[in-house]
Amino acid sequence: MKGAARMTEPLDPDPFERARKSFVAGIEAFESGRLAEAEALFLASLEALPGRPSTLVNLAATRLNLGRPAEAVEPLRTALAAQPDDAQGWHHLGVALLELKQHAPALEALDQALARGVQQPVAHYRRGLALVALERPVEAAQAWERALALDDRFVTAWVDLGSLMRDLGRPEQALRCLERALALGADDLLIHFQLAGLKKTEHTPEAPPPAYVEQLFDSYADGFDEHLVQALGYCAPQVLADGLRRLTPARFRHALDLGCGTGLCAPALAPLTERLDGVDLSAGMLEKARALGRYTHLARADVVAHLRQTPHRYDLIVAADVFIYVGALEGALAGIAQTLTPGGVCCFSLESCDESQDYVLRQSLRYAHSGRYVQRLAQANGLHLLALEPHPLRRDAREAVQGLYAWMRKPAAGDGQNVPG
Repeated sequence: MKGAARMTEPLDPDPFERARKSFVAGIEAFESGRLAEAEALFLASLEALPGRPSTLVNLAATRLNLGRPAEAVEPLRTALAAQPDDAQGWHHLGVALLELKQHAPALEALDQALARGVQQPVAHYRRGLALVALERPVEAAQAWERALALDDRFVTAWVDLGSLMRDLGRPEQALRCLERALALGADDLLIHFQLAGLKKTEHTPEAPPPAYVEQLFDSYADGFDEHLVQALGYCAPQVLADGLRRLTPARFRHALDLGCGTGLCAPALAPLTERLDGVDLSAGMLEKARALGRYTHLARADVVAHLRQTPHRYDLIVAADVFIYVGALEGALAGIAQTLTPGGVCCFSLESCDESQDYVLRQSLRYAHSGRYVQRLAQANGLHLLALEPHPLRRDAREAVQGLYAWMRKPAAGDGQNVPG
């Protein structure tokens, strides 16, 4: 175009200087919490000077803080291949792999970080998390003890170590850890719940903290069936189904599996009912149950709340190893009585306790109930107790956990003893 000045591209600055400026600006953005900006600056630095280990490590740290651990792994592995003695790089890799639930390689990376001089309490703590996931609890306890030796005010480590000591059957150590956490200002409902189970106080909590059961079983969803049935000899669904055949020789039209979990009851109940619904609080468990294809409908809800709210009526309600996570059963039995059709049947399993108490919270954080309590609630809700029988539930520490199995029936109008047909 006539009169237009010719545009010329400026000469590129030195690549190293361009990479340095972007890197320094990226560090400043990271430390100021501007993580998206930091990521863009570290990428610009790598464009000018590819493969620089320090930039790759900082890029990975930024992505970890952005909640994208999968995108942190490759730059960390590249950086560590070039600079294998980078202790902080190994620590970041351990964090990324831990968040991705790749526990064995996470443990290896954290070990590399510690061997190269990382002495942050959180590195030992994260190592303990990996060891717990790998079912190495004694080593996990040792890792958390090392974290606490470095930082005696590490509240989360005190809480987790206390829970682990309880699981390991070391109640005195568990009490010490959990009480230390409270002294440091922790105010977690689960801590108080655990202390109630450990101290055996006169006042037993009526129910666990609302999120406890959901979190517990979400964490158990993978591998739950194999562990419970094969390792612990769990037999409650079959005992309940056999009792139904013996006590109520009929086929049911519409059954509800309370606290259905992954669907362990479904194979035992399917031959007895035309339609089977399920309800559970854990989304992870429900995903496994849905994959079975045996349930007509599945709902995610607290089981007692579901009984109160559901518009459906059932002629069979089953709760296998559910009420051990409920505590006081007044609401559950009232909901069952409301939801059963006249002539309908319910059955459930419990851990059994001494008849001097209605229910107790054990160190396992499971509730146990007495037969006297079950009989009183059945009568209070107009349910006829067909049978109340002792039978083992599962093994725990190689010993049988004594259970109590109940079968009840809601009388039909004008005919209190008929069974559903």
